[in-house]
Amino acid sequence: MTAQELKLLLDKYKQNNISPDEKARLMDAINNGEQDDLLREDILRSLQGIVPSAGWEEEDHAAILHAIFQVDQPERLTVVKNKRRFYLYAAAAVTAGIILTTSLLYKKDIEKAPTLAKTQVLAPGSNKAMLTLADGTQIPLDSAANGALAQQGNTQIKNSNGNLSYQANGGNEVMYNTVTTPHGGQYQLTLADGSKVWLNAASSIRFPTAFVGKERQVSITGEAYFEIAQQPSHPFSVQVKAADKEMTVKVLGTSFNIMAYADEKAVKTALVDGAVQVQYGNQKNVLKPGLEASLTDNTFAIAPADLEQTLAWKDGKFRFRSTNIKTIMRQLSRWYDMDVAYNGDVSDIDLTGVISRREDASNLFKALEATQRVHFEVNGHNVTVSPATLH
Repeated sequence: MTAQELKLLLDKYKQNNISPDEKARLMDAINNGEQDDLLREDILRSLQGIVPSAGWEEEDHAAILHAIFQVDQPERLTVVKNKRRFYLYAAAAVTAGIILTTSLLYKKDIEKAPTLAKTQVLAPGSNKAMLTLADGTQIPLDSAANGALAQQGNTQIKNSNGNLSYQANGGNEVMYNTVTTPHGGQYQLTLADGSKVWLNAASSIRFPTAFVGKERQVSITGEAYFEIAQQPSHPFSVQVKAADKEMTVKVLGTSFNIMAYADEKAVKTALVDGAVQVQYGNQKNVLKPGLEASLTDNTFAIAPADLEQTLAWKDGKFRFRSTNIKTIMRQLSRWYDMDVAYNGDVSDIDLTGVISRREDASNLFKALEATQRVHFEVNGHNVTVSPATLH
């Protein structure tokens, strides 16, 4: 495809005036790496042409470009390979920023683009958690607290670079420990059977220090990703609790994600590999890979899972697809440890995009404000969100 043809298709895409056949040709060109220099020039031109009108300083350009282009590093990207360039381009070039709105063609007359108030840095979260031993002793965890931490019965607990591990040395003594992450924290642990667990912010897991008997069982709140060590003769189950919602996930395979925050409408289990059975009361459903079970108002719903979005947190990203700003802010509040309030009706502000969880909140807010749909007022750890038209 020539550069002129690609430019024409890009313009049609940004104007939402592209036919299905033309869109397929555009995606093929992007996936095949055709005219990569032209694509990057288009992104840069959009940033330099629109972002400054929103009041951004020159030093912000480099930060935003870095945030966009670091998504393109394959070792940190979870999308399938043949979609990599398309998601990169769609998340950057179409809206001259990191985040897109789902109604880009809905334009309003805004005399002055909104600007983000100058505030102190809201730093991203990090590897930190609290370990509570069987006797109630609490041990703060972070990446610096490496080495042997404690002995629980015949099990030794070690910490290494943000990964807590339990090494059982025989015996039948069972004690229960709990790992809790705060807002702005995440942690990884390896259970005594070799199963691995990743805890998202504001989450907890209670588990035995050694697995004895026929069943292995743990309980969680918040969000966690599991990779279960296969032991067919010792089934593994997860007790899930979120406010008044409780369910059991029986593991028939290996890899899955559970999201069970009290402030979310649904408890969700998304299966990556193997099989799980989700159970609420007498209701039971077996999931296949790529499906998600949602428990809302005492009812299960099974639907295809958006695994890229679901697992983005584990891979160090925020990823949104037509996501309402309130849902976005709930995720941000857990990671940046901030309190969120709203001024005005934000129910129709749905955004799509991707950004690293290592970015400061101020960079993310600036990208969101560049959509000219939303405005942020930040005062310490308090953030007020309002429609951009109010400012």
